[in-house]
Amino acid sequence: MPPDATETKRRLLTAAVEEFATHGLAGARVDRIAENASANKRSIYMHFGTKEELFDRVVADSMSELAQAVSIDAGHLPDYAGALFDRLRQRPHITRLYLWAGLERQQPIDAEVREYRRNVTAIEAAQDAGRVRTDIPAVELMAMVIALVISWDTASWSLKALQAGTGHDPVDDRRAAVTAAVAGLVHPR
Repeated sequence: MPPDATETKRRLLTAAVEEFATHGLAGARVDRIAENASANKRSIYMHFGTKEELFDRVVADSMSELAQAVSIDAGHLPDYAGALFDRLRQRPHITRLYLWAGLERQQPIDAEVREYRRNVTAIEAAQDAGRVRTDIPAVELMAMVIALVISWDTASWSLKALQAGTGHDPVDDRRAAVTAAVAGLVHPR
């Protein structure tokens, strides 16, 4: 009886998430993905196509998972930012994949575009209702909210060293700062 292709695909995707989150697209190795999935390299190409197509799939799946876990209420963007912050703390590979995709795959991924379009449309509706400032286009406001949520992840290591010297990692304080910053950003003028 042939092996279960569904199980092989699941193992390959799991291994690919870890490989791409750790090494990015350029640094990832198909051999390592196959080895960590207890599969052969050929199965990657058979199920997913090229390494780039596999990367796009991993990013799209991660972004879809995030969108399903954290729904947007554009009238309460600080709450959305807090929930997004919490989810990304639980699933840090998603932030790393997001950053790698921005650096190495400078093209839109259809599944991600669909999720962003839904969020931007919700922000536009909140702007039309006067619940969110209107002087910043909705798509840019969405980008700014995300940037605030992942700001510590993208901060310079030299800046992080200043906090490291205190011996305390104020994740709860950081979450509160993010939600306060988003509240100040989106408040109607």
